[in-house]
This record gives sequence, C-alpha cells and structure tokens, in this order.
Amino acid sequence: MPTLQEYPAYARLQGSLLGASESLLSWSDGRELLDLYGGHCVNALGAGDLGLGRALERQWQQLSFATNLVDHPGRAPFYEAWQKLMPEGDWQVFASNSGAEANENLLKMALAATGRSRVVCFEGGFHGRTAAAAAVSDGANGFPLTPFDVLRLPWGTTAGIDSSVGAVILEPIQSLGGVVEPPAGFLEELRALCDATGAWLIFDEVQTGPGRLGTPWASQHYGVIPDAFSSAKGCAGGFPLGLSFAQSERAASVPAGLCGSTFGGAPLALAAATHVAQRVAQPEFLDHVSKLGRAFHGLVGTGPVVGVRGVGLLIGLELAPGLSAKEARDALLEQGILTATCWNPQVLRISPPLTLAGSAVGQLAQALCHLPYPSPAGS
Repeated sequence: MPTLQEYPAYARLQGSLLGASESLLSWSDGRELLDLYGGHCVNALGAGDLGLGRALERQWQQLSFATNLVDHPGRAPFYEAWQKLMPEGDWQVFASNSGAEANENLLKMALAATGRSRVVCFEGGFHGRTAAAAAVSDGANGFPLTPFDVLRLPWGTTAGIDSSVGAVILEPIQSLGGVVEPPAGFLEELRALCDATGAWLIFDEVQTGPGRLGTPWASQHYGVIPDAFSSAKGCAGGFPLGLSFAQSERAASVPAGLCGSTFGGAPLALAAATHVAQRVAQPEFLDHVSKLGRAFHGLVGTGPVVGVRGVGLLIGLELAPGLSAKEARDALLEQGILTATCWNPQVLRISPPLTLAGSAVGQLAQALCHLPYPSPAGS
C-alpha cells in the first residue's frame, strides 16, 4: 500500500515536543525544558500566551477570514498599534505570510521604483528560501539562476554601491551568520551611499524586531533609519505573518498592484499582530528585554563562555576552543535547556521569548558550568 512520509528536510533533535507554556516545554521523555530558543524568535510572548489566545478567539468568532477584495474592521486597530512602534517618518505596510515574502516584496518594490536590476547583499546574511530571498542569502540558494544581478560584499564593506544598485539589503545583526553586529559606522555609511545613489536601504528585521533588541526595531537601537524594512517570526507571536514596511515617499514610486497575497492581512493574523504590538509598546516590556540582555552578557567567563555578542535577547555565546556549539547545545539539552546553533560552529545562539523570567540566566549559568570542555592552558 502506498505511504505518505515527510521529506527529510530537517535534522531534528531526539524526542518530541508535546506541549508548552510560557518558556517551559513539555518533552516526550517527561521532562520540562527551559526554552531559550523561542521557536527561532517566533514565540515573542512565550507559548500559550493567554492574552494572545483571547485576541485570536475573539477575532475567530467575529470574522475568521476576509478576502483582500474587501476591508475589515481589524485593520484600523492594527495600524494604530503598530504606529506606536514605528521609526520616525511616514510609512506604508503590506502584509504577507512570512519573512521571505516580506523581503521579496521589498526587493520587488525597490527594483520597480528605481528601474534598476542590481541588489547588494552581504556575506553571512540570510533572508529566506524563496527565489529572490535566497538569491541575497549566503550559501547555495537552490535555484539555477537568480532573478536579478547580485553583488555580495564582505560584511562591513561598501565597495561597489553605485547608481546601478536598486537595493541594499542586510540584517542589522546577522543572526544565523553568528549573531554578528555591524561594525562602527557601517550602517551610517550605507545610509549615506543609498542617499547619494538613490538605492533603497532595506533592513531585514525578521529576527531583530519587534522588541527583541530592547527597542521596537534595530533602526532605533542604531540610530539609522532605512527606506524599508521587513518583519515576521515574532510579529504575530506564532501566527504566520510577514510585514513589509516602506517609507511613504519611496512607496509613492511603486506601481499599484505590484504585490498581492491571499492570506496576507487576514483578520486572525492582524488580530495577533495587534496584540503583540500593544504589549511591545509598553515601556516595562522593553525595559525587561534590555535588562535580561545585559544579564546574558554577564555570562562571560562562565564555564566555556569566552565572549557574548548581540543585543537584547538576540544573543550569541562565544565558546572556548574544544567545545563546539552543537556539542554545547546537545549537552545543555540533557540538562533541560533548549538553545540553538548557527553557521559559526563556536557560537551558541540564544533567542528566547521576550517574556523570559530573569531567573533563566542563572539556570543557564549553572548548566554552563557543567559542560565538558578543555581547561585553559596552565590552569
């Protein structure tokens, strides 16, 4: 008899996740794990957040779905809530379903508005797995051709950004690349070059926002405002949503009808995103993220941790030689803590729910002290 099996795309951890509440995961072996992964920056408010659940339930009962051919009453509160998080300026937003779509829409808009066909991206960057998003991501993109001309530069350099370039896209902090922050002056130089050449400066904030850095967006943390930026993952607290933001002055040059989406901007997704934005806008919420981020930075010298990189709750723990991030992740999992790896084999990635309790840092510190790693020479 024919069978249906999953295509083996993922190298999954042993065991399975049976349930979750806030930052605790119920594992198939009966243990409760501390979640320092957050579903890859998705569970911004933690698992099973009651307020988010009530918002989705109310919306489901009122209006579960609406085609984009009609308006619906969920849009007005969405705009109102997100306006409070926006960088300085006038903005427009288009809703889709994922970060890759959000980035593709911005690239499409930038190239259409400028009439150009060249995009600058950076080594170590990741922007998604669909055709255009993969074209500007580092590594093999899975497609035989790119949909436009791509100039991939070393991180922190700007050579080659001229009037042939329609868009420059980057993660303000490269997450999968190893939680790599921008060198001093790099974002300011990109802003000046894009102003001079007319290219769009696009920030991929799928993982850095909203709220993950202790500010609504990386642009507010670094003081550099792009022409456009994307959001996804945590922006609806676990409900699929991608958002493409563009400054109104730039968006005015984009042909109408260029973008479209069946499910983008549907009532349930906007209800979830409205609730997330309302929570992130609370000063105490962002203060908590900043405080917890500083606590994670205090782990330098704990066990094998020789350095800490990142901002807020997008953290990379630099490990001493002799212990890889994969080995550390697996050993921490045995101690009841879920973390993540990245492309840098010596960096362990931390991206927990933004509502994580402060006691989690101490729990991780204790576990790190029990990791096996070679002692420093001479100790």
